[in-house]
Amino acid sequence: MFIDSNQAEKVRSMNIQPGGAATIIGSFPHTEAADACRLVFDTLTQIPAWPQLPRRGFYEDMNVQFSRSLPCLHLDEENKKLGFDTSRDIAGELERFYTKIIEDDVEYFGLDGKHAAGFGCFIDALKSGKAAGVLALKGETTGPLTLGLMTDVTDGKYALYKPDLFDAIVKSCTMNARWQVRKLKEFLGTVIISFDEPSLSIIGSGFYSVDKNQIAGAFREIIQGIHAEGGLAATHCCGNADWDELLDPDLDLDIINFDATDDIIADKFLNARNLPGYLKNGKCIAWGVVPTLKEKIERATAGDVEANFHAVVKKLAQRGIGESDIIKQSIITPSCGTGTLTVPLAEKVMDLLGGLARTLA
Repeated sequence: MFIDSNQAEKVRSMNIQPGGAATIIGSFPHTEAADACRLVFDTLTQIPAWPQLPRRGFYEDMNVQFSRSLPCLHLDEENKKLGFDTSRDIAGELERFYTKIIEDDVEYFGLDGKHAAGFGCFIDALKSGKAAGVLALKGETTGPLTLGLMTDVTDGKYALYKPDLFDAIVKSCTMNARWQVRKLKEFLGTVIISFDEPSLSIIGSGFYSVDKNQIAGAFREIIQGIHAEGGLAATHCCGNADWDELLDPDLDLDIINFDATDDIIADKFLNARNLPGYLKNGKCIAWGVVPTLKEKIERATAGDVEANFHAVVKKLAQRGIGESDIIKQSIITPSCGTGTLTVPLAEKVMDLLGGLARTLA
């Protein structure tokens, strides 16, 4: 839909070697965009990312932030609820939505100051030269599976189970990701866009019926859209997931970000069948080695974080991959966003992250 074979080959050759450079998942507890942006640029010297600020208000909630273009959207700001209302003119709203898709109106799906003050602040900082000499710029969007768990107020069903709504969600995510690549590429050639999927852990849980092929198809559409614009595609899941599905070479994800502070999640990821081949293909691991759970970050030290990172790298090296080669293809991150923490704890997360990055440089 978005990418021809020549362009695809060019994008696949864009693999980077971050060498332990640091970046973030997205959210911060700050209410002033300037404060969060300052922290980002002070800490992330190689892969700065724009900050999401959910405490500014409901419009910066991770689902609301990326839903404003969707048809039949039902936004209840007073009760802080988001979903769909298909009792409205669904045919007319779908027609208007798909007209924008057919016209390839990428700008229509962009972010604005009401929904993403951090993005505008980030762009202003880039214009002033804040990111001179960095390796890459990073953006993020909420993934389609997570957005697909919004419900229709008419019958309580998840959008995931309504083909028209779910297809619109996938296309909206794709178009927003493409828009971010275009905006960030105005300042640097290497751009990473991550679609965040905390809901991946529901697949196979027994509580939801999820078609793996449907989700894989949705992911492919977003990844191809990012690649079409010359960006690198990443995903983040802070829970457990079927990592082999994400590591599948046919999916063509460039970066996978997981919670390396959770022993169960880390063991499952490190033992994934497709992981050695994924690295051999030049792809990257983003290790979530700085804890963001309150009780963990309160007692975390720089020594703990560094020891944990080298411990998980050593475990992976036991599968026949050199530690130095692993680190070349590694990014370090917090285990998740810091939006639920206090500002001092979020700053501690960033301090520990920056400290580890400096030891790996």
